[in-house]
Amino acid sequence: MRNTEVRRINIHGMVLQFAFWFGICTYFSFTVATLVDHNWTAGNATMAITVMSAVVMFAQPAFGYASDKFISEKKLCVILLIAGSLLFFLFPFALRHSNVLAIATMVAISVTVVQVNGLMDAWIVGLRQENENINYGLMRGTGALAFAVSAQVSGIITVNFDHATRFWVGSAFFIIAAIAAFTFRRAKREPRKQNSVFGSFKKIFSCKKYQLLMVVSFFLFLSNAPMITLIQLLIPEFGGSTAQIGTAIAIMASTEVPFMFMTAFLIRKFSYKWLFVLCGMFYVMRLTLMIFVTDVTGLILVQLLQGVTFAVILSVSMSYLSRIVEEEVRGAAVTTFAAMSMPMTGILANFITSRLLAAGFSAQSTLVIFAASACIGFIIAIYGFVRGLWVEN
Repeated sequence: MRNTEVRRINIHGMVLQFAFWFGICTYFSFTVATLVDHNWTAGNATMAITVMSAVVMFAQPAFGYASDKFISEKKLCVILLIAGSLLFFLFPFALRHSNVLAIATMVAISVTVVQVNGLMDAWIVGLRQENENINYGLMRGTGALAFAVSAQVSGIITVNFDHATRFWVGSAFFIIAAIAAFTFRRAKREPRKQNSVFGSFKKIFSCKKYQLLMVVSFFLFLSNAPMITLIQLLIPEFGGSTAQIGTAIAIMASTEVPFMFMTAFLIRKFSYKWLFVLCGMFYVMRLTLMIFVTDVTGLILVQLLQGVTFAVILSVSMSYLSRIVEEEVRGAAVTTFAAMSMPMTGILANFITSRLLAAGFSAQSTLVIFAASACIGFIIAIYGFVRGLWVEN
């Protein structure tokens, strides 16, 4: 693969990621607010989000297996993006018609366009298996930038127009993403082997390097999962304003971008084993600081560590997967990792947080549990380092 082709793939992937994440933000960043504005209770809206997360978690490995055995990631992405565009266009009408139809549409969104995230990751991992100069971090960092821009633009659209207009903008961006996916180079594959569902997942989980990555990532992602929720509780507890909540979240999003862009450099500079250990160390540092911070300014400044924690481990993990997973189970391996790192840890973190808050614990005291999770991930990463279990660059 020539350098010009690598450069073209990187740029094309950036366009795809930008369009997808701009569109998805018009839904995810405002779902609770949208439902509440349509006369849902806050509790029911939050429960709906939890249910959707569970749907996503179980559907992702299934779509990954399908991409391994039946249909390419490229074709699946195009089909699901077009379906998502239609569903986003219809969602405002479903909300006005009935709660049942709204829930059905949200479930449909969860099993269509939301699945594109994991499939895009599997697609890029496949391209990296052909040439390691394919830069996942550059592409995904562009997606993070698009999400941050979309959050601002979507807020303006909602204030000046309405929720429906915001969804229709998201629908248009999914069409752009579908066009980008259709014209994007597909990842090469050997002739498909007839692995059963059990056989595919047995092959994935029998890989000790995959097991180590899953365990370390689970505990580190779990420590990150409740961050936005707890920040929205902590800042008012410290006497802060809604505007300061927005500032904290904006800092979190903006610090992800440069570190995702730097993924290739970081891997060359530090190696995988060092990066996983360093991520664990920074997660422990971040949670510890949040436990002891006593004012809004300090809490906001701690969020600068989002870049060296979440952004680095996500980008490095995807690059690492391209080194350790077999091509024939690539889709299932990557989408299973995606399901564990986001929906599963999110559901568990929300459950833990809600139970502790209901039991009378303060938002800040709940951070102790998630700091412990970060410590476990950090210790296991060190264990892998000492025993030589991480793959060298």
